[in-house]
Amino acid sequence: MAKVVIHIGTHKTATTTIQDTFSQNAKLLRQHGLVYPRLSRFTGHHGLVSDWGRLPKVYDLPGGSKAALRQVAKEHATGDHTVFLSSEEFSRGGSGRQVDFAELRRELAGFDQFEVVCVLRPQWQFIQSVYLELAKTHTPPPPPNLVNEAVTSGLVQGLWTEYNLLYDHLLKAFAPEEVTLLDFETCRRHSGGVVGAMLAQLQCPLTVDQLDLVNGGVSNASPLSLPTWAASLISTPQPAPQWLIDCTTGAFKVEFGEKAKPCLFSKPEYNRLTAQFTPANARLAERRAAYQPGFAITELVPDSSYIFREAVAVSYWLRCNRWIFAHKSKRK
Repeated sequence: MAKVVIHIGTHKTATTTIQDTFSQNAKLLRQHGLVYPRLSRFTGHHGLVSDWGRLPKVYDLPGGSKAALRQVAKEHATGDHTVFLSSEEFSRGGSGRQVDFAELRRELAGFDQFEVVCVLRPQWQFIQSVYLELAKTHTPPPPPNLVNEAVTSGLVQGLWTEYNLLYDHLLKAFAPEEVTLLDFETCRRHSGGVVGAMLAQLQCPLTVDQLDLVNGGVSNASPLSLPTWAASLISTPQPAPQWLIDCTTGAFKVEFGEKAKPCLFSKPEYNRLTAQFTPANARLAERRAAYQPGFAITELVPDSSYIFREAVAVSYWLRCNRWIFAHKSKRK
């Protein structure tokens, strides 16, 4: 029987690592019954979303998303294998950005089985990662603004933070038993990491040590949050260059210690996020209990090694200045 698995992210849950690894090993995966189509020069299947969302034109596929989906069905909807389609852009929310999954399913008609796989992480970590991704190309919004947006709308920058709403959207096209929600932290703790967890979910007999890894098995890794925030403040209105982030990161490690873990948010902002979303995540786990017994989003509670934003004092900014001065002096 031919099955199609649609991996919809979410963003910042090692999606690029999965896509890079599966694309690199597509031939080997196919030998073991797992088809990872190569649709463009990108390893992720982002072009399959373009007909519904406003993505950069560079992701567009000839004929559009729907034509590409029909071609996938034409080529792979018969036989005894699993087709794996992966793009975090499938999980976008907000007006005019949501994929019509009922329409997508019709374009993939012919497959015997459907499954949607979605990886979720605690909202404070998710929003922090979104901030870091935005900072690569833009001046990101202030952290308090992101917190307020997430709490009041269930979205941040067009991405779901209220995962029950994302689940509701999926149920418009898929039965509950066709949806699989995975906890990001549990996937990370898998013996093969997130890639190994995904192989296991797909019932592929391969293990990570049999694959050719890309970027050492970690693609699109995020920098430290508070140093990136500091660099973004310094470089506004331009995005922070890497050398500046290196300086603020070095200053952070000297100021707070090598083992310190930064949290983008203040302690009150963190408390606001957890007060809003911890009960919501519990409701989601309850909704999934009949289909995924034991599923829950691991709530990572910052311990004493975490540094909240209000701990950033004048002494840190002085260290940043010294690191910047040293960097500039070396270049002369």
